[in-house]
Amino acid sequence: MLLIKTVALLCSATAVMAANAVVSGAIFVGKDTSDPSASPVDVYWDPSNHAAAAASVVVFAANSVDFHPSSQEPKALGQNLDGFTRKVATFPGFSLTNNQQYSLQLDGSLTQFEKTIDEQLDDPNTARALRDLIPENFEDQSLTDWVLSLIVVTKPDGSDTVTIQSVQVSLIILSDGNTATIPRQSARLSISNFQVITSVFVSNADRFADRVGVTTVSDFIKFFTSPKDFLRSDQAQRGFTSCLRSRMTFKDRQAILSWLH
Repeated sequence: MLLIKTVALLCSATAVMAANAVVSGAIFVGKDTSDPSASPVDVYWDPSNHAAAAASVVVFAANSVDFHPSSQEPKALGQNLDGFTRKVATFPGFSLTNNQQYSLQLDGSLTQFEKTIDEQLDDPNTARALRDLIPENFEDQSLTDWVLSLIVVTKPDGSDTVTIQSVQVSLIILSDGNTATIPRQSARLSISNFQVITSVFVSNADRFADRVGVTTVSDFIKFFTSPKDFLRSDQAQRGFTSCLRSRMTFKDRQAILSWLH
């Protein structure tokens, strides 16, 4: 299988074949230390809450481009997936750390589909989640070009580092009206990895709380799933924030204000 490294997310987005249907999903990996009783501002001020903060930003990005996986049918999602991908990629509080594309040689077996992705990524959680997105059946036989879109939020136990992974598999799925099948083909796997920039979240906590709002990790997962058939004292927290806030520049603030509109 061929590994193609790219240097820009927007270039990789154009390389993904156009889809006339999209199935979406989301998973969380690690330990969510977000405090469910934290105020909206504290969700962004305190790095221990940043799993929920990151989830909130991704949901905001989706809403801003009319990408609603839990309530939209696959064809509507196909029209807005690129806009959602670009919105996430341009958020000033996310830093792109890695961007790759792979060619997947599929033999039509779901087991082989999952195994191929796991071997390529060494990530059984993502491989299984992508397999679970494959529809069992769909009535509209004109839908053949599909994208499986998965958002993965990760926060390792014992760490405040939060990452967001956007994974997309572009492939052909056929249906005879009763059963959906994956024919032999060369499919495309695209992955973009982002890391939360803590200073941006902390320095803009009030603004994000007001404009973005808060979505819990569990609600984030529900939002992105297509239907099928830590705490610090207030003083310590704000002292940490004050230090980070001084790093913000006028250009940073302008980028954030532009993204929020």
